[in-house]
Amino acid sequence: MRLFQKMWGWAAEKVIREVPQDEALCEFDCRKPQCKAGEWESCNRRLQRAAGELMPSKRPASMV
Repeated sequence: MRLFQKMWGWAAEKVIREVPQDEALCEFDCRKPQCKAGEWESCNRRLQRAAGELMPSKRPASMV
């Protein structure tokens, strides 16, 4: 059992990693499978952190 836990831990370290904060939106919530060269740096959606899409508005929806 202990050997299995060690092997699982080793395998998990190789596969599962934290996604950097600036790449998380692109990694998990972008419709594009791959950005073209230079597109990622100027991506307005990424730079605005998808404001209004993922983060709720501070005002109630009836006032928007």
